[in-house]
Amino acid sequence: AQEEGNAAVRKQYPTLASEVVDYSTVKSVRLRHILIATPQLADELLIKCRAAADGRDAMAELANAVSLCEMSRDHGGELGWVSPEDYHLDDKFPEELRKAALMKKPGDLYLETSRLGTHIVHVDDVFQTLTPTLRRRAPKIHNPDVGYAQPRTPLGELLGTDQDLTYSMETMGCQMNAADSERMAGTLEEMGLVRHPDDADKKDFPNVVVINTCSIRDHAEQKVYSYLGPHALRKRKGEPVSIVVAGCVAQQEGEQLLRRVPEIDAVIGPQYANRLGEVLLQVADGDQVVATDATLISEDVARPRRQSEVCGWVNVIYGCNERCTYCVVPTTRGVEQSRPLRSILTEVEDLVAQGYREVTLLGQNIDAWGRDMVPKRRFHELLEAAAKVPGIGRVRFLTSHPRYMSERVVSTVAAHPDVLAPCFHIPVQSGDDKVLREMQRGYTFDSFLKIAKRIHRLLPEAAITADAIVGFPGETEEEFERTLELMEEVKFEVMNTAAYSPRPNTPAALREDQLDEETKQRRLAKINELASRHALERSQGYIGRTEAVLVEGANPRREGQVFGRTGSNRLVFFDGDADELQGRFVNVHVDEAKAYHLIGTRVGTEEW
Repeated sequence: AQEEGNAAVRKQYPTLASEVVDYSTVKSVRLRHILIATPQLADELLIKCRAAADGRDAMAELANAVSLCEMSRDHGGELGWVSPEDYHLDDKFPEELRKAALMKKPGDLYLETSRLGTHIVHVDDVFQTLTPTLRRRAPKIHNPDVGYAQPRTPLGELLGTDQDLTYSMETMGCQMNAADSERMAGTLEEMGLVRHPDDADKKDFPNVVVINTCSIRDHAEQKVYSYLGPHALRKRKGEPVSIVVAGCVAQQEGEQLLRRVPEIDAVIGPQYANRLGEVLLQVADGDQVVATDATLISEDVARPRRQSEVCGWVNVIYGCNERCTYCVVPTTRGVEQSRPLRSILTEVEDLVAQGYREVTLLGQNIDAWGRDMVPKRRFHELLEAAAKVPGIGRVRFLTSHPRYMSERVVSTVAAHPDVLAPCFHIPVQSGDDKVLREMQRGYTFDSFLKIAKRIHRLLPEAAITADAIVGFPGETEEEFERTLELMEEVKFEVMNTAAYSPRPNTPAALREDQLDEETKQRRLAKINELASRHALERSQGYIGRTEAVLVEGANPRREGQVFGRTGSNRLVFFDGDADELQGRFVNVHVDEAKAYHLIGTRVGTEEW
């Protein structure tokens, strides 16, 4: 019965954007094309474009060399933004091709035939009209403190005035949320708002409050409602504040959030992070907005407001098609959508130009990058291209899935040891085959161990980190011990652990064999003790070694000391001047090891 239930869940989940997106809302696409006289030559050139990693350089070179389109030929094949109504393009890119392009998605590379010849077409970006659920607000709001309704001050009355508007951004959860918050902050600052200072007077409050939520753990919703309380009270008193709930809880709860907290102005899912500006303009008109419908991911218009001046996040794939029975992510972040390689590399190059030394490529399941593209791509191609960006100091990536972790990825990292960080985050979740099968993880104890051995064969000093869940429904003591056995075999550099908690819309939450909290907490304590022991053991292996450390800033707890990270992501503290060294690589001799950080001494004066 349980297997039948899991099969039903798998069937009901879509895995392609075309299965969930309303393409009638796609109004234009940004295209490049090469016009070729014969289909045979077009086929040959298409192969060259595909072989050149998404046609990043080949598309422009081939367009310049052979394209029959005079308008785009000298511009790398760029047609720009195209819609069916662009009739001036009829003799360059006919209407039937423009209509067909609206049914594609970013990253697609394909052939089309018209009366003009054969076109090699690449979709760079899409534009969809925003069609959220709208609820018109009343002009007044009831204030229980005074017992009558007071006029509300909508955001629209403040935008465009001389008043300095501020915003606050509360981020919960994973690195994907951190990256999304940077994008939303960039949008707000593009609109003229400034970040509300952390040390502001207690009587001074931000005009726009954004809460970027996470639903991966139990009580996530309660945490959000608790945080909303003071800001909702401000609105009830008639203060000019707009409240936005974003992220996974927003996607999960949708309009329910407005019913629970009617003071909220906007509820937006993760896929709308870069459209916050459009949402707020509708809020400014007096509407409550719920934007949670499936949508194609478009490129950012505003530049993200980075939290670090040294290390930057770069999203490469959104969503997740896995159906782990405990996980809420597929229902909150949607189907997998890969960003085009050209867009990713452009963002990396932009970060390098701004002085960033390290980028982390982000994806819920990063090894899946490219598998939704036409034609399909492979993650190791992206790594290879990122490693060759001029001026980049270091490239990291996460999170990998054991089912898709390929030897090509490991060998690519090994081939670029000075740029690609030898650090692999591969969540194992459990070491027991039966539990892994019930989680629908798609691998076993032995297959995970083979991955770890493959990594250490090619990269003996590489770090492997992981996540594990204890107390999954029905997990026996013996099955729990298998997780500890796998940990003893691998000795993870870092193991992030959590006790299982039922999440909405997941099969595991419906099981009747839930474990009691006492058992889960006992197992959690035991696995944490082992994880700390292994972390210390791994740290002690650094003693006596000299490591290249990228300095990120001053140690806030000790004057005259800076901190940075090794390629394996080990935190290192040593004496130095942050003003001089921030953003620089220096050699550090490791003198002392703690479980989760190292203490060392700078060696020589070389820095780069």
